[in-house]
Amino acid sequence: ENEAENGEQQQTALKGNDALFGNEEKKLIQHLLQLDQGHLFSSWHPPGQADDQKQKLVQQLGHLDASYNGGLVAYIKNAKQLLQDSREGKNPFEGYIPEVPDGERMDFGSNLFIEHERQGIKAAGHAAFVLVAGGLGERLGYSGIKLALPVDCASNKCFLQVYIESILALQNKASAERGEPVKLEMVIMTSDDTHSRTQALLDDHSYFGMQHNQLHLLKQEKRKPHGHGDVHALLHSTGLVKKWQQNGIQWVCFFQDTNGLVFRALPAALGVSSKFGYDVNSLAVPRKAKEAIGGIARLRHQDGRCMTINVEYNQLDPLLRATGNGQGDVNNEEGWSPYPGNINQLILKVDTYVKSLEETQGIIAEFVNPKYRDASKTEFKSSTRLECMMQDYPKALPPSAAVGFTVVNQVWSTYSPVKNNPADALAKVQAGGPSHSATTGELDIYQVNCRALQMLGVDVGAPQQATFNGLHLDLYPRVTWSPSFAMTVDDLKGRFPCPDQVHIGQDAMLYINHADVQVRSLNLTGALVVEGQQDVDITIDGLQVGNAGWHWHALQDTDNSEEHQKIRGFTVIKLETQNISFSNPGSFIVPEAPKAGEPDQEQAESARGATESKADPTSRSRQQAQDHQEGNHSLSSDTEHSSPDESEPRKSNTSEPDLVKSLVHDIMTKAAAEAKGASADTKEAEKLAADAAKRAAKGSEETPGHVVPAAESAEAGDKHARTEESKPSGSPKKGAKKAKTDTAEDATDNGSAKTLDSAVGGTLKPSSPTKGGAPAGKEVEPAAEVKAAAPSSPKKATPSSPKKKGVAEKAEDAVKKA
Repeated sequence: ENEAENGEQQQTALKGNDALFGNEEKKLIQHLLQLDQGHLFSSWHPPGQADDQKQKLVQQLGHLDASYNGGLVAYIKNAKQLLQDSREGKNPFEGYIPEVPDGERMDFGSNLFIEHERQGIKAAGHAAFVLVAGGLGERLGYSGIKLALPVDCASNKCFLQVYIESILALQNKASAERGEPVKLEMVIMTSDDTHSRTQALLDDHSYFGMQHNQLHLLKQEKRKPHGHGDVHALLHSTGLVKKWQQNGIQWVCFFQDTNGLVFRALPAALGVSSKFGYDVNSLAVPRKAKEAIGGIARLRHQDGRCMTINVEYNQLDPLLRATGNGQGDVNNEEGWSPYPGNINQLILKVDTYVKSLEETQGIIAEFVNPKYRDASKTEFKSSTRLECMMQDYPKALPPSAAVGFTVVNQVWSTYSPVKNNPADALAKVQAGGPSHSATTGELDIYQVNCRALQMLGVDVGAPQQATFNGLHLDLYPRVTWSPSFAMTVDDLKGRFPCPDQVHIGQDAMLYINHADVQVRSLNLTGALVVEGQQDVDITIDGLQVGNAGWHWHALQDTDNSEEHQKIRGFTVIKLETQNISFSNPGSFIVPEAPKAGEPDQEQAESARGATESKADPTSRSRQQAQDHQEGNHSLSSDTEHSSPDESEPRKSNTSEPDLVKSLVHDIMTKAAAEAKGASADTKEAEKLAADAAKRAAKGSEETPGHVVPAAESAEAGDKHARTEESKPSGSPKKGAKKAKTDTAEDATDNGSAKTLDSAVGGTLKPSSPTKGGAPAGKEVEPAAEVKAAAPSSPKKATPSSPKKKGVAEKAEDAVKKA
């Protein structure tokens, strides 16, 4: 009788279409009808109309039923219960009393931090890494996948490249320690929206150096959007975690897609996990009381149950008040909540993880976050769904599990995610919170690098005040390096063995993209890029770089810029760059020590300066103006050290013509204002500069640069160097004249010398004179020879005395920068 009744119910609900389906499909339909889901079929046409669409819908329902633990029946029952609890205001933690959890707090760069880093580096050789990256960058104002977004404009490396290079750097350390090859594996969780693009990004860049069998893409089911907690079920379904355990992996590290600083803290957090044997360790940040970020707390139930988990901020304060703490969530004497902030970066012990996955199949406790239309809580603004979060994994562990946290007290050193578009970022700052934008995501990279160097004793210029996309920020010298160069504080100490002999100016840009580089003595006030191939060892000892450098130029609303520039609020204008690059194996010192009878770098520059002071500045200005008219927008002096058999010079990046015109206009305006009332002998130079600005505004095609060949070596096998004044694009024209960058003639100006830096980089304030800097636009000397050599004894770079700039010299500088 029941079967007959069900058959009649189905026939009525399906409007006679029941003949289209088999027994299993009919059984699923009957379950759905019993749970009041008849609306799924209410709009069906009579048999014979759109039958294929009806069959497709039921097939999709069958797929969803099979992919959820307990099927759609369990999903519907769970959803109804959670929605009822939400409407009635039930607290999911009722009966629990919150306590401050166990964990380790430390200062960035402290002795405790270094101790944990050392232990963590050893543990990293037994770790696997999981990147939870399921979305696009549309929320940021970026149409690509978030993993393809550049971390910073100095290196121009995307997030995925930085993450992979960081894991490979840890792998190399583990291999060196064990004396045998070690292979660390990585998993990326993707979605239908991002899977193919992520695969293409990897293919286009040869997996950024990682072997294909080291990296696994696991695609999250799009038809059942369920939150990033699904990563546990995905890992369980592949059997990867079990295989890792069998291969000696002890830890699994989970991290998010757009926090470029995560690997600055991960080694120390791994050290904490290893020291205390944590089954779960949450890498967390200091948190203000009632701040809109979840807090990590130990919850102890009246019946003896206990768990340490993330409690959402809107639940933590009421829970504290309801359990006898009348003040709720308040700051301690140091100004922070005792409950650290959750940032969804976890380290799990593999043995415990495997056991839990076998018991739960990776299913994580669910929740709902309904958006009600009104106070009646009976209608929704949009459909709601069940979700799960990966950080709720500890709910599945027994009370005896060791669950803790790791906090680095300086947030800027470990956590600066890129989550908000410019408008939302500005609104969050105005409301008193962090922007978590692409702008701060990049600038915090420079901040942590500069502060780390300052801790060592390096003389680093003070940050400038800058405004990008309405955000008023500290702009530190643009210093960055690849993970292979330094991952830990110990690494940095080895790379900068004589920190008191290194000066990095306020406007400097330093990018080191090579593992084996040691900086012993450097005076940098311009832009320097250091690169090298495998088996190349570079020592910088006594180098002075004072070129025109790179400038972070604030964008206006009307600027036609790329997406990754717009969401930052700036673009980078590369005026001059000194590139140091070696391709053949060997050990090299830069600059090379002079041979017997040859002047050293300081003496050579002094002699050259005396010679140039006799030159005619007007004729040089005319030549520079002519160069600009021919389209030489970017004056980038690339010093590349290479082997004699290399035929192609290194090309430097160029700036956009429109931005160059804007920069020219700013510089000319500044120079013209200071030229008012100048003597007759300086007016000619001012006129030439103004003429050059007019020609620059017209725009022109870019012209390739000129190459100055290296001096020929008398000895066979010597390494040679080449100085190149490179231009934006193209190959050198036939018959191109040899050229070099000249220092503008020092002209007399009765007024005090002022810098033109305020005209560069948008809203940057005028920079104060930095110590030891050569004038911008200084000639880059070609190195005569670069020989294989052992590191020399420390030699301190001697600062050159800054000269007062007259109007004529400033005008010539402006032409050069144009």
